[in-house]
Amino acid sequence: MISPKRYGARPPSHGHDKELKMSRKVCWLLIAALLVVLVPMPAPAAAQSSGYPLDACRLGAFSTEEDFMMREGEPYDGNPYISDGDVLSSSGDVCARNADLLSAFFAASRAPDLGLDALDILDITDRIVAFSTELDDPEGRFTAGDLLFTPGFVIPNVALVHPFGISYDIGLDAVQFLGDRESILGFVDVLANTSREAFVKNPGLLKDLLARYKIDIWFSIEGTAGRPGATQILDGDLLSAASGTVVASNSALLPATVPAGIPSRGVDFGLDAVATSRVGDMEELLSAVVFSTEILYESDKFSFTDGDVLKYGDGIQATNASLIANFAPAADFLGLDALTAAQPLEEPEPMITLIGNRSVWDIDGGFVSIGSGGTGVYWSGLSSGSPTPPRRPFGWYVPIDGYLSDDIVEFRVAFRDVSDPVPTPGTAPGIQTHWRTWEWYMTPPYCRPTGTFDPDSDGWFNAATYRSLRSGAGGCPNGGLVLAVWDTLNDPNVLDKDGHYVIWLEWRTAPSGPIFREPVDHHVQLDNTRPKINKLELRTPSGTVVQPCGGAPAGTHVLQVFGDFHDDYFLGYRLRVRGGNPPNSAYYPGSATWHQYWDGAPYATNLGELGTTPSGLQYLRDIDMEDLGDSFVECCYVLDLWVSDAAIRHNFNRFYAWPAQPWGWPNKFLTFAAAPAP
Repeated sequence: MISPKRYGARPPSHGHDKELKMSRKVCWLLIAALLVVLVPMPAPAAAQSSGYPLDACRLGAFSTEEDFMMREGEPYDGNPYISDGDVLSSSGDVCARNADLLSAFFAASRAPDLGLDALDILDITDRIVAFSTELDDPEGRFTAGDLLFTPGFVIPNVALVHPFGISYDIGLDAVQFLGDRESILGFVDVLANTSREAFVKNPGLLKDLLARYKIDIWFSIEGTAGRPGATQILDGDLLSAASGTVVASNSALLPATVPAGIPSRGVDFGLDAVATSRVGDMEELLSAVVFSTEILYESDKFSFTDGDVLKYGDGIQATNASLIANFAPAADFLGLDALTAAQPLEEPEPMITLIGNRSVWDIDGGFVSIGSGGTGVYWSGLSSGSPTPPRRPFGWYVPIDGYLSDDIVEFRVAFRDVSDPVPTPGTAPGIQTHWRTWEWYMTPPYCRPTGTFDPDSDGWFNAATYRSLRSGAGGCPNGGLVLAVWDTLNDPNVLDKDGHYVIWLEWRTAPSGPIFREPVDHHVQLDNTRPKINKLELRTPSGTVVQPCGGAPAGTHVLQVFGDFHDDYFLGYRLRVRGGNPPNSAYYPGSATWHQYWDGAPYATNLGELGTTPSGLQYLRDIDMEDLGDSFVECCYVLDLWVSDAAIRHNFNRFYAWPAQPWGWPNKFLTFAAAPAP
């Protein structure tokens, strides 16, 4: 097996800078959260190495579709010729030549330039890059559709597309790995002992490995694949190797004003490059997607080229001209063939980076100096300067994750009520998380859920055991491990289950040694109380109240719904009418969304951040009994009202935490009779 240090990685650090610098933390967090866009900026310092300066692409990288001569600056090897197989930075650096990527497959002096079609930088320091080429290996060891890794590993194209029922090499155009860093690198370690032939012989092996390490590979193909009994796969679709599903169709990637999507909108624009953040729920991952297409589009409303970096469903992130400007080529358009996102700095200080699986930078007060303020609620888009409703508190189990440096021997997550004074490190209560773990046995099933990992009475965990369990060094990965999972409903030190708290990371670098803590606070607003529905009422258009168990006049099919409900962090409501013969139901709104106070819809008039407004019974919307179709007959019916709050909650089974549904959606109903006109 490959050592956990991986291919010449740095040894663990043995010292710790007690004077932690806020600026360094902010820089790392911004980069790790994919907040740096691919626009020209000063180049970061290149890695001190005799090899290629991959570190110059920490803020993102790309390749062009055309070769060109660099007329300003100088590449690390002094050669101004730039090929379509080189890895470039928008700051004007050549981060790696095509020969550098292929050095494990060829002697450097005779490596051919095979182009670059897909790119994902997985680890800067250890120079682990996933990529594909434009041309097949002349020696027949891989094809242009295979996924390659700089250490010399190969995943054949047939393994990537196997979950889609495709049994031949259809090419590879874009790639993006999803998952936490250690899980992805653990997966790469396994490839050292898994040959290309093993995947060819058993294409399902890849999907099994992705499930084992709880990661995914999003990708696109170069052709179109018809599938018996299923919709065809297009080269403009974003695909998931783990689930065998279309993550986003071409029509979803591009704005509605673009005629993208076959057959309904008429054109498949292709998907040539893609990048997003690695960790988050589906909504967050898709909202962070940037990509390029294979063909351009021009219209009066919105135009783009196949060299621009586009945002998911919403315009241009960076033009091709801005990407290549610092190279000063003779042309102002060179296309875009590969794309990778920003990378975290290699040695950030210990810190909390995720609360409730949301970036602390998207939480108001989620990353502030000690004693500073904040509301502790999450806003999507807050870090990019475009926060969008709803404001979201946290509740029930709250997973908390972040970074531990190599010299830490013990750690814990501590907390205080926001109104309490800032305590001395080590004196505040610590979050207790009791883990179940997988252990290795010599006989099948080799990994069994028989282990435990518990803190001491003050919440302190052994960091070495934590690293071993999380990385799978003992043979069984425990990828669900995070720094803590806070049971806010049952923690005896959480006196206010809807309170405002502050959390932070504490650690020791020697057993029983001094306690260090983050030089920042992370505010967390809790909401563990369900919305309260005070009243639900049904009226005729003339204002007559339809009494519970009463009846509307025959022929009255449009009825008005009134309600009174409240919550400190209201999200929305839904209605359903059901009954008739045969039994049928109709929802309002009809889609899977909710009537929300911020969406600007006609039925948001009497809604606010706390529910219905002003106080008392308020008109919600009309319902139409004829929406039940032929089932609308003289009969008894039920009107259901559900109200949801916006809290981010998780379940926890002691192995991992996962998103929970909002408290079963509090419900109130009434029964009534109705009939069509005689």
